[in-house]
Amino acid sequence: MALVSFHKVTKHYGAQCVLQGISWGIDPGQHVGLIGSNGTGKTTMLQLITGDLSPDEGEISRRRDLRTGYLTQDAHLTATNSVLDEALSSFERIHELEKQLREAEAALEKAKGDAEETERRLGLYGRLTEEFERAGGYTYPHRAKTVLHGLGFKEEDLPLPVNVLSGGQKTRLRLGKLLLGDADLLLLDEPESHLDVAATEWLEDYISDHPAAILLVSHDRYFLDRTVNRIAELEDLGLQNFPGNYTRAMEVKAERLKARQRAYDQQQAFIKEREEFIRRTIEGVKTKQAQGRRSHLARLNRLEKPRTKHRSASLNFGTMKRSGRDVLALDDLSKSYGTRTLFSELHFTQHLGDRVGLIGYNGAGKTTLLRMIVGQETPTSGRIRLGTGVDIGYYDQERASLTGERSVLNELWSVRPALNEGTVRNLLGRFLFRGDDVFKQVNLLSGGEQGRLALAKLILEEPNFLVLDEPTNHLDILSRQALEQALADYPGTLMVASHDRYFLDQMVGALLIFEQDGVRHWEGTYSEYRAYKEEQRLEAARSKEKKPRRRAGTAGDSAG
Repeated sequence: MALVSFHKVTKHYGAQCVLQGISWGIDPGQHVGLIGSNGTGKTTMLQLITGDLSPDEGEISRRRDLRTGYLTQDAHLTATNSVLDEALSSFERIHELEKQLREAEAALEKAKGDAEETERRLGLYGRLTEEFERAGGYTYPHRAKTVLHGLGFKEEDLPLPVNVLSGGQKTRLRLGKLLLGDADLLLLDEPESHLDVAATEWLEDYISDHPAAILLVSHDRYFLDRTVNRIAELEDLGLQNFPGNYTRAMEVKAERLKARQRAYDQQQAFIKEREEFIRRTIEGVKTKQAQGRRSHLARLNRLEKPRTKHRSASLNFGTMKRSGRDVLALDDLSKSYGTRTLFSELHFTQHLGDRVGLIGYNGAGKTTLLRMIVGQETPTSGRIRLGTGVDIGYYDQERASLTGERSVLNELWSVRPALNEGTVRNLLGRFLFRGDDVFKQVNLLSGGEQGRLALAKLILEEPNFLVLDEPTNHLDILSRQALEQALADYPGTLMVASHDRYFLDQMVGALLIFEQDGVRHWEGTYSEYRAYKEEQRLEAARSKEKKPRRRAGTAGDSAG
């Protein structure tokens, strides 16, 4: 039986329809990725499932005993609890069983001397002990620590009170509590958004093995590939189901689109042939046949022309200045804040056309390095050298380059006033601003829309060295694809910090990896680096297995 079922559900916000006629469901154990452009109703779907919203039309049925876990930003945390105690509070059933076991032990003590009562109490105690063991009562503190460590908390973080945590840490703690709970259905809205790459990959493994049904909203394509076995896509007020992970789902979608296009083309050819026959027969006075064909055409259920997404024309970077061969040199670079050292003795050279990605744990210094390169921070020691003719374009997460009172169109025109409107609109179209979107005021745009506009503006400025800090943040999958297409045409040098591994694989051919013991340079893609790390792990495991075990009492043992 389905945990949740939608039957012809429609939802409006005022006059705006968000979902129309949705019929859909999720079964026990299914892991479903919910995707769609920003504003298509993904969060609305989650709130309809929890009952926080009600449908305007249609019905939603839920299994009677359904336990739902929903990750929200305002989920309660006890400020005075330690991080570990707050995580342990997720095990409500185990804590209740512990209490019952203590009460059963006390009752056993009181029953001493009464054989019949003692036997009855022993039976209850045995049943409680079995249930306690099945619930993980002897391992739950270890499970809690495993999840917290996986989500990026260090051992020294566990005794910290909740009220000293940052917003991102609190979100990770809420996620940890949700994963440790006993919900039948987990609703996860972009759970990877506050995680670094290592924590994201840990979460992928954890979710993949989780027994609960999971509905996962995410724009991270690799994350969806590794965690779900079905995709539900919201588009044009409706919902389409696809089998498999994200990559397989998009293959099926493309196949369906081709089939629809073939059916449409065949019907159009049929209609054209019939209309031509009618025209000829009327001219030849065979009006009965013509009337019959005309009636048949009038009754024909005409297929709607499939909407296909065409790749926009390539961007023209013909006026971009060319830099010298050596674009950037980091000489013995170090950066510290007080007693905390982010990195030290960093040496690196980037040449013309090189595309380099920065990855690593949160707080390792990736953004700091980018700010130092563009001159917004100074190194503690060492030197940064920019090559001849280097013109930097910097994208930061604050989008400080935008002017709120301007329209989208005028914001881009402010960079190149001599361009005609068609050229500016073409660039905006590449970043998904179409029709009346170009007249929206900048300060009324969503975070994702502002990000797209800032990137379009940056590219129009034609710097020959792009420095990008988390450019895919707040972007949906369609927007990320638009950015990838734009950057694919870019002929300059690129340095980008990102947690989006799919984006990195498409965009860069080398990495600077920020680790606890320093910054490592890797020549190759992110996937190649991950494969190398996995091979290292397997080799270490094989070496451990081959290592001979010493037996007690053999020659060479110390007698003490």
